[in-house]
Amino acid sequence: MCQPLFFIFVSMKMSLKEIHSLYLKANGITTDTRNCVEGFIFFALKGANFDGNKFVNVAFDNGASWAVVDDPALKDQDRMIWVEDVLHALQELARYHRKYLGIPILGITGTNGKTTTKELVTCVLSEKFSVTSTSGNLNNHIGVPLTLLSMDKETEIGVVEMGANHGGEIEFLCSIAEPDYGIITNVGKAHLEGFGSFEGVKKAKAELYYFLNNSQGKAFLNLQNEHLKSMVPNGLDVLTYGVTSDAAVTGKAEGLNPFLSVVWSKKGQSHNVQTHLLGEYNCENVLAAVCIGLFFDVPAEGINKAIESYIPSNNRSQYVKTKYNEVLMDAYNANPSSMEVALRNFDKIRGENKTVILGGMKEMGASSKEEHQRLLEFLASLEIDHAFLIGEEFMNWSAQYENWQYFADVKELLQYLKEHPLNNAQVLVKGSRSNKLEVVLDYL
Repeated sequence: MCQPLFFIFVSMKMSLKEIHSLYLKANGITTDTRNCVEGFIFFALKGANFDGNKFVNVAFDNGASWAVVDDPALKDQDRMIWVEDVLHALQELARYHRKYLGIPILGITGTNGKTTTKELVTCVLSEKFSVTSTSGNLNNHIGVPLTLLSMDKETEIGVVEMGANHGGEIEFLCSIAEPDYGIITNVGKAHLEGFGSFEGVKKAKAELYYFLNNSQGKAFLNLQNEHLKSMVPNGLDVLTYGVTSDAAVTGKAEGLNPFLSVVWSKKGQSHNVQTHLLGEYNCENVLAAVCIGLFFDVPAEGINKAIESYIPSNNRSQYVKTKYNEVLMDAYNANPSSMEVALRNFDKIRGENKTVILGGMKEMGASSKEEHQRLLEFLASLEIDHAFLIGEEFMNWSAQYENWQYFADVKELLQYLKEHPLNNAQVLVKGSRSNKLEVVLDYL
């Protein structure tokens, strides 16, 4: 079990309670001097290539009122709070603040769909409550504390996204956020380099279930997902959703035009919701938001209104009609399971000149070669007119799949598109964030 991290305030002789009191009077906190404004507290984090302690004066020049530092040379400096470890201090302050707020917290994790689910849930709950949720993908050991510290007494419900690429991380994040409710969107083959295997992924994500079970919390369970069902510990209180008829909240995808339409029901009452999401795979994310909304007594019409108003951004399941092509932009993340569902969905969409632009999947470890071969075999089974494959992960297979085109990196692809522009095509762009495939949109 992860134990709480305690730290000692030396030069200012401040207790955690006193630091929290300072924080409540401040205008906010930041770990980035560029975001410092008048009255902020600057946390001088250290990383592999930077040391925030060296930029404290910049933070003060930009308006910071206090700085939390761990460089011994700064112990006796004015307006500086010296701690043994700034990161631990940030995490402990967030843990203290979470207890101070005493509000319901919903934790969200999963291999795919957690950010979309977080956004949908936030929209739905906001129909009735004042909700604060994770900004962007600030879902790690720094992002989760920052999310909690962005909540104030006006916040009625907190929605906290939790990411991980190693075992034990979800458990640790739960020890900070202490969620009362939780949802695992799904489990798949991602970050295998850190998790070791698919079973390692399941074990790591299940840490949320076990925390909730030990703290008498509640989980929202996708009943159609056999992997998730197998991960639920005995005694955990669950509320179910899914396309299966025995779930408490049921639903199904009605069609793509290209946006997803979903029919959902509870206790025999059916409702139709038209989304701005791409792909039948998003039906699960919609049903999760419906299930959570109903649990918190958000009226059905409010749930539908919220879901219909949500328009995805940040290159996640976005539909973009350019001057020349129709583009399905999903270039934020990629792993074997998300690649397969994106391609399967794209295959169902009718159109001419269907083209896929795929970036190599990262952090696959020893499974990388096998998983990329499996992906290409699946791609070959689909009715795709053109495939542009980016990254060294695909280069080994260029002789086997000669009809497709291979590029070492996105720069090579951009040069090709300048010389051979696409016109009147339906294009799926999918890849890991490090491929930076979002730049392709300007050439489509």
